[in-house]
Amino acid sequence: MKHIPYFSNVAARFRHGSANDGGIRLFHLNHLLTQPRQRNEAVIRQLCSNAYLGGNRSLCRVLGRYKMVVDTTDVGLSSHLLLDGYWEMWITELLAAVVKPGMKVVDVGANLGYFTLLLADLVGSAGEVHAFEPNTDLARRMTQSLAINGFDAIAKVHEQALADVEADVLLVVPTDEPKNAHLLPADHPVSNDQATETRLMRTRRLDSYEELHDADIIKIDADTSEMAIWNGMSGILERRRSLTIVLEFARIRYDNPGGFIDQILADGFTISVISLEGGIQPISREAILAAPPTEDVMLLLVR
Repeated sequence: MKHIPYFSNVAARFRHGSANDGGIRLFHLNHLLTQPRQRNEAVIRQLCSNAYLGGNRSLCRVLGRYKMVVDTTDVGLSSHLLLDGYWEMWITELLAAVVKPGMKVVDVGANLGYFTLLLADLVGSAGEVHAFEPNTDLARRMTQSLAINGFDAIAKVHEQALADVEADVLLVVPTDEPKNAHLLPADHPVSNDQATETRLMRTRRLDSYEELHDADIIKIDADTSEMAIWNGMSGILERRRSLTIVLEFARIRYDNPGGFIDQILADGFTISVISLEGGIQPISREAILAAPPTEDVMLLLVR
């Protein structure tokens, strides 16, 4: 009898469900909630493939479902998508659990749009996704990916930096780690370091988008700008609607990290942490602030 490798068997079993792409069976999102993570990751790797398009662009299949345009010079994120086909599986699983059809979801710091693609699929044609990404190159690739997958009517890309005030800023982009781009004041000295690019742009408050005041879920991963973005959406928070927020938090990024946590609590949110191994767990203010200052802590905020 011919030997069939274990992971090939697994991949074959998981190639079913309603999604299909020209006759090719695709990974079913329901497996993110019903099957072990290790098995899902193995299946997604089996379904991963890519093709170089030229101009530092490659087309790859992510999550065993979506075609995604990535940047071949990007070491920090695109390399993982090209080889593995997924990113931060614990966050992927969380979004698959909390996002429902018909929801309005905001993805701040969307990068190449890996989570944006997932969100657009989860909310469906009755929902909306608004993705914010100030990096022009990333925003364009994300726009292409959404169109390739037929999600351009569901998800809108905003090539916009967000903060608490409208002001001119510098977007600083590490050339091989664009996911670590961050904002600096417009008058900050410009570095001649060839490993970074700088672009002048103008910020805007999230609550200036009136169509987002009834958002159901907001994901914020903006590398140093999270507190300013929070203050810039006070018009949304003051409505006291039910709201779920996924927020990346690192103490070193804020002048007053304790004050930031206090503001989150004052705005009526319960706080849990989303960890790689433990999933969703309650966490205290003290535990958040006791984490190493440079450690990224992913918080789930619910009210």
